[in-house]
This record gives sequence, C-alpha cells and structure tokens, in this order.
Amino acid sequence: MKNFILKFSLLFFIAFSGSSKAQGQLTSGVQTSSVTASISRWVSSTSDKNKQYYASAYWVSGVACGNYLKVYDGTTFAATSSQVLISSYHGFTRVRLDNNNNVYVLYVDRTFPGSTVYRTYLKKYNTAGVQLGSRIEVTNNTNVTDIEVAPNGDVLIGCVESNRVKVKVFRNLLYKGYLPVGTISSITNTSPFAIQMDMKDSKFVVGYSHGSITGSQLYIKRYNYSPIFMPVGTPINLSSLYSNYSETGSRFERNNNQIALRTNWDVFFNVNTSTSYPFTDLRVKYLNAGGSSIFQYSRGFVDVDINNRLLISKNYGSAVSENSKVKLFDAGNSLIHEFAVSNKIKNHLESIAIYDCEFIITGIDRKYGANPLLHTYQSYHQVFNCKDCRPNMGATAVAKFRFPYQVNKYSSKYGPQNVTELCLEDRLLVDGSLSSCENGYFVGLSEFNLTSWTDTSILHSDWVLPLTQAPNDINIVDFLPPGYHLKPEKIYRFKLAVGNPWHSVEIFFEVSCCKRSIIDIPNDDDVHYQYTLTFGEDNVENNGEDAANFVAYPNPVKDRLNLDFSNFNTKTPKRISIKNIQGKTLYSGEVTSKNKTIDVKSWSVGIYIATAIIDGETYQNKIIKN
Repeated sequence: MKNFILKFSLLFFIAFSGSSKAQGQLTSGVQTSSVTASISRWVSSTSDKNKQYYASAYWVSGVACGNYLKVYDGTTFAATSSQVLISSYHGFTRVRLDNNNNVYVLYVDRTFPGSTVYRTYLKKYNTAGVQLGSRIEVTNNTNVTDIEVAPNGDVLIGCVESNRVKVKVFRNLLYKGYLPVGTISSITNTSPFAIQMDMKDSKFVVGYSHGSITGSQLYIKRYNYSPIFMPVGTPINLSSLYSNYSETGSRFERNNNQIALRTNWDVFFNVNTSTSYPFTDLRVKYLNAGGSSIFQYSRGFVDVDINNRLLISKNYGSAVSENSKVKLFDAGNSLIHEFAVSNKIKNHLESIAIYDCEFIITGIDRKYGANPLLHTYQSYHQVFNCKDCRPNMGATAVAKFRFPYQVNKYSSKYGPQNVTELCLEDRLLVDGSLSSCENGYFVGLSEFNLTSWTDTSILHSDWVLPLTQAPNDINIVDFLPPGYHLKPEKIYRFKLAVGNPWHSVEIFFEVSCCKRSIIDIPNDDDVHYQYTLTFGEDNVENNGEDAANFVAYPNPVKDRLNLDFSNFNTKTPKRISIKNIQGKTLYSGEVTSKNKTIDVKSWSVGIYIATAIIDGETYQNKIIKN
C-alpha cells in the first residue's frame, strides 16, 4: 500500500499545527505595557470590561516607576488611548469602566511630588485616555480599598477610616456620603485588613476581613443600592442590607477578583485559612441560600457576567500555579468550557474581567527558573469570547494528535496523504481544544482505505453529549468497540465535528511499537517529565519547578552558549553532552566549575538537547540555535 514514505520532523509538524486560535480566543497574548521591566521589577496589572471597551491599569517600580492606564476598543481590539501615566508612584491600583464609557482609576499616591505622605485617590478618564477633572482624595490612608460603579454612575469606594469599615459614595467626583458597614480594631502588620467588592445591577456585596493569622474574622454583606441619603445630619447612604454572613479563621487576600456576585445573590469568594507557613490553605467558596461550600480546592480569580456566567481561574500568579487556565460555568454552575491561556500570561495570571460572555485576562510574561533573558516581564492581555458562537464566525472543528511520533506520507485516491504515526505505548489522545462553538462534539473512528477513500470498518460514529468539558483530550481508546485492538498494519481515520450547523475535520493515523526516547510532550496532568518542546510565543520551557536545573543562555543562541551550574553544590565532575534532534553528538566533555562556555557559531540552525549528568542524576535543557 505504501508507495513512498517521507519522514517529517515532529518539530515542524507541531510548529504548524499550533497556529490556529483557540476556541473563543479573539486575540493572542497582546503586550499592554511599554515600560522598563526586569526579572526583579515585574509589571503588575488589573483590568475591567464593559460592552464596548476594556481597560488595563498596571504599575511597576524601578526606572519606569509609576501607575499606567491603557484602553482598548472591544470590537477592533485596537488601543483607543496611549499609555497614560496615572502617577509617578507605583502601587495598589484598581480600574473600572461604567456604562457611559468613563474610566475610573483608584490608586495610592503621594500627597504632592516628593512627599513622604500617601493617600488613596480617584481619577476619571475618557476612553481616549484624557483625564476628566482633577484627582480627588477618597480615603485619608493607604489601607486596602476597592471600587464599583452603580447603575446611576455613582462611584462606590470600599474602605476603612478610623476603624470604621464603610462604602463612600462619589457622584461626578464629588463626595455624597457613606454607607456604614462595620467596625474593626486597629490594623497592624500582624492584624491586617482586606476588603473586596462586586456589583450586579443595583445589588452589591462587600467582603472584608481583619485579625491575626490564627484569629481572623471574615464578613460578607449584601446590599440593595440606593442613591438616596439621609436628608439631615450625617450623610448616611440609605442602601438596605440583604444579608450578613461571617466566618471565623478565614481571611481575604488583597489581590484582584477575590469576590463575585450574581443577580440572584449567590457569591463566589476566595478564602485563606492558613495558620502557618507555607500558607497554602486557599479555596474558592460558594455562598447561596443554603449556606457556603467549597467550589474549588485552590485559589482562583472570580468574576460573573451580566447573565450570571462564572469565570474562574485555576490558580494564579506563583511558581506553584503555572499554566493557569480559566474556566467558564453557566448560571447553574455547569462547566461550559476551559480556556487555554497565552504563553505570555499563563505562568503569572494577574486579573480577569467578563462582560456579557466576552472577557479579558491580564498577566506577566515571566517564568520561574527559565532564562531571564527570554522573558519581557511586561504586562500582557488576551481577549476571549465565551458564547456558543460569535455572530458571523460559525463553528470550526480543529483536531491534532497530542503525542505524535512522526508523519508519514502515503498515496491515496486524491494524491499524497499525511498519516500520523502514534506509538502504542503513548496515550492516544486527540486535542480538540482549538475548536469553537461546541455544545457537543461528534467522534467518528474507522479503519480506512486510502486508495478507495472509503471506510472498511466503522468503529464509532456518534455525538458526545452532554458536553461536560471541552474536547481537550479525546482518548481514542475510549471509542473502540469492546475487545478491539488497534493494529499496526491498518490506517485509521479520526473525525471530529462541532457546532450546529456542524463543521468537521478528519485526521489520519497509524500505530506502531515505536518508542520516543528523546521527545516527550506531556499534558498538564502529567507530573514527571524531563523537558518539553514548545512553539509559539514562548520559545523555551525548562524543567518543572520542583527540581533544580542548570541554566543555558543566551537561548536562542548565535555564537557562544553559556551553561550555568550554580544551582548545584557538588565537587564531582559534571558530564555534559549536546546532541541535535537526530541524536548526533556535537559536544561532549566534563565540567568541574560552575560555568562552561561552548562555541556554537559553526552549528547549524535548529534545536539541540543539552544533557548534564550530575551526581548520577540527569538534567536536560532545550537549546535553540539561530
């Protein structure tokens, strides 16, 4: 049957198969900030979105010290403002867009240039980044605050002043009065305070916590907002309390997106119940009429859109939270889709914001343990659409094999046909996560004759419903008839279809008893692996963060490659070898020092694997030669 076989590089195959956009992905990872940043001075960020625009505020210390703002058109994704300098002091910042496309920024700043006294201020901008009016002081301290905008345009600032927790109300940048929320004792380093807010229509929630690590108290109060104040005396806001909830031994963190409210009063909120290092007892809880329960057994940013869909991240922003993803749930808490995040963001997610099923995420381009020269440490953002289908876009089915060995080319009725060779010892998975508009998906699996272009034996042909998760890892074995085993001499056709009207894609494969001794491309659930090959926005991924590794830089390299073994305290020689992807050794030797420089100027452009055997353990890094 074979007339000829052409072996394609697996690397070439992966590079081109990953070029499609993910389901609902409206942009790739877009660089937001343009400031001086480094491995020690990351650009932190926050964000918000309304029907027409989205905005990100970000801040950094160091040479480019300051708070910044940038606004984007939600349809064209083009910036509508330049990079606006909010203040020359870096620090806590929050941003909100109202229904009239005003942009409010809550931030900490000096009382005047050069001052050592700080306060919390509010500024108002239009979507072109032009400031409207003057900055106003909203609290007389720098304790944690939060901001929401009411339907009538009132700006609500959650804060604490003189041990009184309150929501202060500003209308057209003028102070109108406040809503008393509670009282606390003195705030100290060992007895911190945090406050979080969210608002849907005229309903809003205030969550705050205070106290020591072993004795903190958390409160969640829900209100119906009223723009009316007491006619005489102290200007008390007349919003009505809907409910009061509390927990002992729990506390809020001071990050973005720690609480989210639905229009039916349901609340999602993060709690930290840790009482000792490493402070990892972090959960997302769900509060409804029946009480509270754990929704996610890890921390996660949370936000709810105007139709009560929940957007939640799977961890965020730390070495143990790499490869962050975001999940979308419907109003009944059923999973709609899990979204993969740009390589520029996924290793340090910073904020999320959703409006009517379109959402923005922000994060930092960085990776612990990687060559610091390969990352910008700038703030990036990415925009998604979570509807079944965005108008006029339609359904798109995309499928690729997660663990391909190589691609063979066979003759067929319609000319040369690519057939992917899969190793039987691998997990036979198909990644369909780049598909769009799936509220269910169809799987077709058959033995196939390329010459006649017909199925010779249909193994499976049916829709997979109900859809409980996106088809990220479709296991071929799950669709085999009972007792059937894939045969090395057969060609198989795999068909994936999504949408209504549906769209389908077909990919062909064969199996063999091959063993991939070098290349391994694990999915997120695999724990033990040596290294991965990746393409796209990140050029290199080093070993998992649990193990030390040597550093190879610059990477990509042009002339001289440096190997740094400072992570290892050993006096025994380190055996080093560097091979190309065909297994040919380009360098071999022993190193006794902490550093080794190798001349690679004459090496061909391509990918190489550097291996170091140190105290009997093997460590590897991928090297890209330009």
